[in-house]
Amino acid sequence: MRICVLGSGSSGNCTFVEHGSTRLLIDAGLLAKEIVERLTRIQVDPSTLEAIFVSHEHHDHIQGAGALARKFKIPIYISPRALNHAPSALQRVTHRPIVADIPLQLGAITITPFATPHDSVDPLAFALRTGCSRVCVVTDVGYLPEAVRERLQSADVLVIESNHDIEMLRTGPYPWHLKQRVMSNVGHLSNEALAFFFSEYFDGSGRRVMLTHLSRQNNHPQIAYVSAVRALDGKCKDPDVRLSLQDEVSDILEI
Repeated sequence: MRICVLGSGSSGNCTFVEHGSTRLLIDAGLLAKEIVERLTRIQVDPSTLEAIFVSHEHHDHIQGAGALARKFKIPIYISPRALNHAPSALQRVTHRPIVADIPLQLGAITITPFATPHDSVDPLAFALRTGCSRVCVVTDVGYLPEAVRERLQSADVLVIESNHDIEMLRTGPYPWHLKQRVMSNVGHLSNEALAFFFSEYFDGSGRRVMLTHLSRQNNHPQIAYVSAVRALDGKCKDPDVRLSLQDEVSDILEI
């Protein structure tokens, strides 16, 4: 399986996953033309995509989904509740329902959506399995309750949010109501909360981690990186931590 984050942040999120001839996107929050351009950078023809999985209906996760689906005739897999709250343009393309905890098969990949705490209608994250390899993609999550922590165990690759440094957020430029939203249990995951998960709960079976959704105003890539590596050091040997940014295509992880 190959995983590449095409872009991640408040301006748009999109992750490419491939196994054999099966290719899919998790979220399509960049402009469609930008997604096409970034796929081209990693030598992927967008017409070969078989699905777009949508985690939730916020703009930075669906912005390019409708146009991409129409142009390349790609079905969108989305929660019916999220679809009802999505723009009408997204409702006019081919879509297929997904439900938390009910796995579905797409080619050689088994995809299992699971519920997460976030301030959207029916937020989901995704566990993807091929043979004995397993990847979890978790963005836009306020905190990591036990049910989510259990999903993350035994993941060979973990693509997960590390949105903000708490002190940077507290002293940063956001208005207080927005700071409260981000820090809430239905907001975004901080570096500190992710580090606590790694040090206290993570089983360490997977040493490959991709940090996503880093805030430009309230975080810094090096702070997020060091926080994660220090927490993982006690759980796994030589942890492999990568960063995904808003304006760049990430490294390609292969398992």
